Amino acid sequence: MSERAITMELRQLDYFLACCEHGTFTAAARSMQVVQSAVSTSVAKLEREVGAQLFDRTPTTLVLTEAGRAVVEPARAAVRARAEIVDALAALRGDIRGDVAVGALVNIVTIDLAEAFGAVHRRHPGVAIAMRQNPQGSQGNIRGLRDGTLDLALLGGPDQEIPGITVYRLAREPLVLVAHPDHRLVRAGGFAAADLAAERAIDYPPGWGTRAVTDKWLPHRRSVIEVADQEFGIRLALNDFGVTLVPWSVAHDHAGAVGVPCTDRDLDWVVSIAHSSVRSPSTAARAVLDIVREVTTRTA
Repeated sequence: MSERAITMELRQLDYFLACCEHGTFTAAARSMQVVQSAVSTSVAKLEREVGAQLFDRTPTTLVLTEAGRAVVEPARAAVRARAEIVDALAALRGDIRGDVAVGALVNIVTIDLAEAFGAVHRRHPGVAIAMRQNPQGSQGNIRGLRDGTLDLALLGGPDQEIPGITVYRLAREPLVLVAHPDHRLVRAGGFAAADLAAERAIDYPPGWGTRAVTDKWLPHRRSVIEVADQEFGIRLALNDFGVTLVPWSVAHDHAGAVGVPCTDRDLDWVVSIAHSSVRSPSTAARAVLDIVREVTTRTA
Protein backbone atom coordinates (compact mmCIF):
# COMPACT_ATOMS: atom_id res chain seq x y z
CA MET A 1 0.00 0.00 0.00
CA SER A 2 1.51 3.30 -1.06
CA GLU A 3 1.84 6.17 1.41
CA ARG A 4 -1.26 8.33 1.21
CA ALA A 5 -3.51 10.54 3.31
CA ILE A 6 -6.16 8.49 5.08
CA THR A 7 -9.23 10.27 6.46
CA MET A 8 -11.13 7.35 8.01
CA GLU A 9 -13.81 7.98 10.63
CA LEU A 10 -14.05 6.09 13.88
CA ARG A 11 -17.57 5.06 12.92
CA GLN A 12 -16.08 3.15 9.99
CA LEU A 13 -13.91 1.24 12.45
CA ASP A 14 -16.98 0.48 14.59
CA TYR A 15 -18.70 -1.06 11.57
CA PHE A 16 -15.55 -2.93 10.51
CA LEU A 17 -15.17 -4.48 13.99
CA ALA A 18 -18.87 -5.38 14.11
CA CYS A 19 -18.39 -7.26 10.81
CA CYS A 20 -15.39 -9.06 12.29
CA GLU A 21 -17.47 -10.14 15.29
CA HIS A 22 -20.71 -11.10 13.53
CA GLY A 23 -19.49 -12.37 10.16
CA THR A 24 -22.03 -10.71 7.85
CA PHE A 25 -23.09 -7.19 6.98
CA THR A 26 -26.66 -8.00 8.00
CA ALA A 27 -25.74 -9.32 11.45
CA ALA A 28 -23.31 -6.45 12.01
CA ALA A 29 -25.99 -3.92 11.05
CA ARG A 30 -28.45 -5.56 13.43
CA SER A 31 -25.93 -5.33 16.28
CA MET A 32 -25.30 -1.64 15.52
CA GLN A 33 -29.03 -0.93 15.02
CA VAL A 34 -28.56 0.53 11.55
CA VAL A 35 -29.57 -0.56 8.06
CA GLN A 36 -27.38 -3.09 6.27
CA SER A 37 -26.43 -0.67 3.50
CA ALA A 38 -24.91 1.73 6.05
CA VAL A 39 -22.47 -0.96 7.19
CA SER A 40 -21.54 -2.32 3.77
CA THR A 41 -21.10 1.19 2.32
CA SER A 42 -18.97 2.28 5.29
CA VAL A 43 -16.71 -0.78 5.03
CA ALA A 44 -16.32 -0.28 1.29
CA LYS A 45 -15.38 3.35 1.88
CA LEU A 46 -12.83 2.30 4.51
CA GLU A 47 -11.32 -0.17 2.05
CA ARG A 48 -10.97 2.54 -0.58
CA GLU A 49 -9.33 4.88 1.91
CA VAL A 50 -6.76 2.35 3.13
CA GLY A 51 -6.21 1.03 -0.38
CA ALA A 52 -6.78 -2.63 0.47
CA GLN A 53 -9.62 -5.14 0.58
CA LEU A 54 -10.36 -6.02 4.21
CA PHE A 55 -12.90 -8.81 3.66
CA ASP A 56 -13.44 -11.53 1.10
CA ARG A 57 -17.19 -11.59 0.45
CA THR A 58 -18.45 -15.17 0.22
CA PRO A 59 -22.11 -16.17 -0.29
CA THR A 60 -22.51 -16.89 3.43
CA THR A 61 -19.95 -14.88 5.40
CA LEU A 62 -17.26 -12.23 5.50
CA VAL A 63 -13.72 -13.57 5.75
CA LEU A 64 -10.87 -11.31 6.82
CA THR A 65 -8.10 -10.88 4.28
CA GLU A 66 -4.46 -10.56 5.31
CA ALA A 67 -4.89 -6.78 5.25
CA GLY A 68 -8.08 -7.09 7.32
CA ARG A 69 -6.32 -9.17 9.95
CA ALA A 70 -3.60 -6.54 10.16
CA VAL A 71 -6.19 -3.82 10.78
CA VAL A 72 -8.13 -5.52 13.58
CA GLU A 73 -5.90 -4.69 16.56
CA PRO A 74 -5.16 -1.07 15.51
CA ALA A 75 -8.90 -0.57 14.97
CA ARG A 76 -9.68 -1.90 18.43
CA ALA A 77 -6.99 0.35 19.91
CA ALA A 78 -8.48 3.42 18.17
CA VAL A 79 -11.99 2.61 19.41
CA ARG A 80 -10.66 2.04 22.94
CA ALA A 81 -8.80 5.36 22.81
CA ARG A 82 -12.01 7.17 21.91
CA ALA A 83 -13.80 5.53 24.84
CA GLU A 84 -10.94 6.42 27.19
CA ILE A 85 -11.12 10.08 26.15
CA VAL A 86 -14.85 10.22 26.79
CA ASP A 87 -14.37 8.33 30.06
CA ALA A 88 -11.64 10.69 31.30
CA LEU A 89 -13.72 13.80 30.62
CA ALA A 90 -16.79 12.30 32.26
CA ALA A 91 -14.74 11.34 35.33
CA LEU A 92 -13.60 14.95 35.70
CA ARG A 93 -17.27 15.92 35.96
CA GLY A 94 -17.93 13.15 38.46
CA ASP A 95 -20.18 11.51 35.89
CA ILE A 96 -19.66 7.75 35.65
CA ARG A 97 -21.23 6.45 32.47
CA GLY A 98 -20.51 4.18 29.55
CA ASP A 99 -20.92 0.63 28.26
CA VAL A 100 -19.34 -2.29 30.10
CA ALA A 101 -19.05 -5.67 28.36
CA VAL A 102 -19.11 -8.49 30.92
CA GLY A 103 -18.34 -12.11 30.09
CA ALA A 104 -20.99 -14.30 31.71
CA LEU A 105 -21.07 -17.86 32.99
CA VAL A 106 -24.16 -20.05 33.03
CA ASN A 107 -25.73 -21.39 36.21
CA ILE A 108 -23.96 -19.00 38.60
CA VAL A 109 -25.71 -19.29 41.96
CA THR A 110 -22.79 -18.62 44.30
CA ILE A 111 -22.91 -14.84 43.80
CA ASP A 112 -25.94 -12.59 43.41
CA LEU A 113 -25.26 -10.71 40.18
CA ALA A 114 -28.82 -9.39 40.06
CA GLU A 115 -28.33 -7.60 43.37
CA ALA A 116 -24.95 -6.26 42.25
CA PHE A 117 -26.23 -4.98 38.91
CA GLY A 118 -29.22 -3.42 40.64
CA ALA A 119 -26.79 -1.50 42.86
CA VAL A 120 -24.86 -0.38 39.76
CA HIS A 121 -28.06 1.02 38.25
CA ARG A 122 -29.06 2.84 41.44
CA ARG A 123 -25.64 4.44 41.93
CA HIS A 124 -24.62 4.95 38.31
CA PRO A 125 -27.68 5.06 36.02
CA GLY A 126 -25.47 6.11 33.10
CA VAL A 127 -23.68 2.74 33.08
CA ALA A 128 -25.01 0.12 30.64
CA ILE A 129 -23.98 -3.52 31.06
CA ALA A 130 -23.80 -5.93 28.13
CA MET A 131 -23.63 -9.56 29.23
CA ARG A 132 -21.80 -11.77 26.71
CA GLN A 133 -22.02 -15.56 26.80
CA ASN A 134 -19.16 -17.54 25.28
CA PRO A 135 -19.71 -21.25 24.51
CA GLN A 136 -16.14 -21.95 25.67
CA GLY A 137 -17.00 -20.72 29.17
CA SER A 138 -14.14 -19.37 31.27
CA GLN A 139 -11.52 -19.94 28.57
CA GLY A 140 -13.61 -18.00 26.08
CA ASN A 141 -13.96 -15.19 28.61
CA ILE A 142 -10.20 -15.09 29.13
CA ARG A 143 -9.71 -14.70 25.38
CA GLY A 144 -12.26 -11.87 25.40
CA LEU A 145 -10.34 -10.04 28.11
CA ARG A 146 -7.10 -10.45 26.21
CA ASP A 147 -8.42 -9.29 22.84
CA GLY A 148 -10.34 -6.37 24.34
CA THR A 149 -13.86 -7.50 23.43
CA LEU A 150 -14.68 -7.85 27.16
CA ASP A 151 -14.09 -5.29 29.90
CA LEU A 152 -14.78 -7.68 32.77
CA ALA A 153 -15.46 -11.39 32.93
CA LEU A 154 -16.62 -14.01 35.37
CA LEU A 155 -14.33 -17.01 35.61
CA GLY A 156 -14.92 -20.37 37.23
CA GLY A 157 -12.57 -23.28 37.81
CA PRO A 158 -9.45 -24.23 39.75
CA ASP A 159 -7.76 -21.55 41.82
CA GLN A 160 -4.90 -20.36 39.61
CA GLU A 161 -2.91 -17.38 38.41
CA ILE A 162 -3.59 -16.37 34.79
CA PRO A 163 -0.87 -14.48 32.86
CA GLY A 164 -2.05 -11.10 31.63
CA ILE A 165 -5.25 -11.21 33.69
CA THR A 166 -5.99 -9.59 37.06
CA VAL A 167 -8.28 -11.89 39.05
CA TYR A 168 -10.43 -11.08 42.08
CA ARG A 169 -11.72 -14.21 43.77
CA LEU A 170 -15.34 -13.93 44.85
CA ALA A 171 -16.30 -17.33 46.24
CA ARG A 172 -15.09 -20.88 46.66
CA GLU A 173 -17.10 -24.09 46.96
CA PRO A 174 -16.67 -27.80 46.14
CA LEU A 175 -17.94 -29.67 43.14
CA VAL A 176 -20.35 -32.37 44.27
CA LEU A 177 -21.78 -35.41 42.54
CA VAL A 178 -25.43 -35.58 41.53
CA ALA A 179 -27.05 -38.85 40.53
CA HIS A 180 -30.37 -40.71 40.69
CA PRO A 181 -31.66 -40.84 44.31
CA ASP A 182 -31.24 -44.63 44.37
CA HIS A 183 -27.69 -44.55 42.99
CA ARG A 184 -25.15 -46.39 45.15
CA LEU A 185 -22.98 -43.28 45.62
CA VAL A 186 -25.95 -41.19 46.73
CA ARG A 187 -26.91 -43.88 49.23
CA ALA A 188 -23.27 -44.02 50.44
CA GLY A 189 -23.23 -40.25 51.02
CA GLY A 190 -19.75 -39.82 49.54
CA PHE A 191 -17.51 -40.96 46.69
CA ALA A 192 -13.82 -41.44 45.92
CA ALA A 193 -12.22 -40.59 42.58
CA ALA A 194 -11.84 -44.27 41.74
CA ASP A 195 -15.61 -44.78 42.14
CA LEU A 196 -16.27 -42.85 38.92
CA ALA A 197 -14.17 -45.09 36.66
CA ALA A 198 -17.15 -47.39 36.06
CA GLU A 199 -19.80 -44.65 35.97
CA ARG A 200 -21.40 -42.89 33.00
CA ALA A 201 -20.20 -39.29 33.40
CA ILE A 202 -22.25 -36.31 32.21
CA ASP A 203 -19.64 -33.70 31.28
CA TYR A 204 -19.55 -30.02 30.34
CA PRO A 205 -17.72 -28.47 27.37
CA PRO A 206 -13.96 -27.95 27.22
CA GLY A 207 -13.10 -24.48 28.50
CA TRP A 208 -15.72 -24.56 31.27
CA GLY A 209 -14.41 -24.24 34.81
CA THR A 210 -16.22 -27.36 36.01
CA ARG A 211 -14.60 -29.30 33.17
CA ALA A 212 -11.16 -27.99 34.14
CA VAL A 213 -11.59 -29.22 37.73
CA THR A 214 -12.87 -32.66 36.71
CA ASP A 215 -10.16 -33.07 34.05
CA LYS A 216 -7.53 -32.23 36.67
CA TRP A 217 -8.72 -34.45 39.50
CA LEU A 218 -10.90 -37.12 37.84
CA PRO A 219 -9.22 -37.84 34.49
CA HIS A 220 -10.32 -41.49 34.32
CA ARG A 221 -14.09 -40.96 34.38
CA ARG A 222 -16.09 -42.39 31.45
CA SER A 223 -17.71 -39.44 29.67
CA VAL A 224 -20.88 -40.34 27.76
CA ILE A 225 -22.23 -36.88 26.91
CA GLU A 226 -21.31 -33.17 27.00
CA VAL A 227 -24.04 -30.63 27.73
CA ALA A 228 -23.81 -26.84 27.90
CA ASP A 229 -26.23 -26.37 30.79
CA GLN A 230 -25.69 -27.66 34.31
CA GLU A 231 -29.43 -27.62 35.03
CA PHE A 232 -29.96 -30.03 32.13
CA GLY A 233 -27.00 -32.08 33.30
CA ILE A 234 -28.65 -32.44 36.71
CA ARG A 235 -31.96 -33.42 35.11
CA LEU A 236 -30.16 -36.11 33.10
CA ALA A 237 -28.50 -37.39 36.28
CA LEU A 238 -31.79 -37.49 38.21
CA ASN A 239 -33.27 -39.51 35.33
CA ASP A 240 -30.47 -42.09 35.73
CA PHE A 241 -28.68 -41.22 32.48
CA GLY A 242 -25.40 -40.93 34.37
CA VAL A 243 -23.69 -38.94 37.12
CA THR A 244 -22.54 -35.34 36.99
CA LEU A 245 -20.33 -32.98 38.98
CA VAL A 246 -21.55 -29.43 39.62
CA PRO A 247 -20.85 -26.68 42.16
CA TRP A 248 -22.54 -27.31 45.50
CA SER A 249 -24.70 -24.19 45.17
CA VAL A 250 -26.07 -25.33 41.79
CA ALA A 251 -27.00 -28.74 43.20
CA HIS A 252 -28.50 -27.15 46.33
CA ASP A 253 -30.61 -24.82 44.14
CA HIS A 254 -32.16 -27.72 42.19
CA ALA A 255 -35.18 -29.39 43.79
CA GLY A 256 -34.63 -33.10 44.20
CA ALA A 257 -30.86 -33.03 43.77
CA VAL A 258 -28.54 -34.24 46.53
CA GLY A 259 -24.92 -33.10 46.31
CA VAL A 260 -22.58 -35.94 47.26
CA PRO A 261 -19.06 -34.83 48.37
CA CYS A 262 -15.78 -36.30 47.21
CA THR A 263 -13.90 -37.97 50.06
CA ASP A 264 -10.36 -38.16 48.65
CA ARG A 265 -9.96 -35.02 46.50
CA ASP A 266 -10.42 -31.31 47.09
CA LEU A 267 -12.66 -30.54 44.13
CA ASP A 268 -12.54 -26.80 44.77
CA TRP A 269 -14.35 -24.60 42.27
CA VAL A 270 -13.59 -20.88 42.49
CA VAL A 271 -15.69 -18.12 40.91
CA SER A 272 -13.87 -14.86 40.19
CA ILE A 273 -14.25 -11.60 38.33
CA ALA A 274 -11.34 -10.41 36.21
CA HIS A 275 -10.01 -7.81 33.80
CA SER A 276 -6.97 -7.47 31.56
CA SER A 277 -3.70 -6.56 33.26
CA VAL A 278 -2.55 -4.80 30.10
CA ARG A 279 -5.38 -2.27 29.80
CA SER A 280 -6.75 -0.27 32.73
CA PRO A 281 -10.52 -0.70 33.22
CA SER A 282 -12.67 2.29 32.31
CA THR A 283 -14.27 4.27 35.12
CA ALA A 284 -17.57 2.52 34.38
CA ALA A 285 -15.96 -0.95 34.38
CA ARG A 286 -14.16 -0.16 37.63
CA ALA A 287 -17.48 0.89 39.20
CA VAL A 288 -19.11 -2.40 38.16
CA LEU A 289 -16.11 -4.37 39.43
CA ASP A 290 -16.10 -2.62 42.81
CA ILE A 291 -19.84 -3.08 43.34
CA VAL A 292 -19.78 -6.79 42.41
CA ARG A 293 -16.94 -7.33 44.90
CA GLU A 294 -18.72 -5.28 47.57
CA VAL A 295 -22.02 -7.14 47.21
CA THR A 296 -20.29 -10.51 47.14
CA THR A 297 -18.34 -9.72 50.31
CA ARG A 298 -21.48 -8.50 52.07
CA THR A 299 -23.57 -11.55 51.16
CA ALA A 300 -20.88 -14.22 51.54
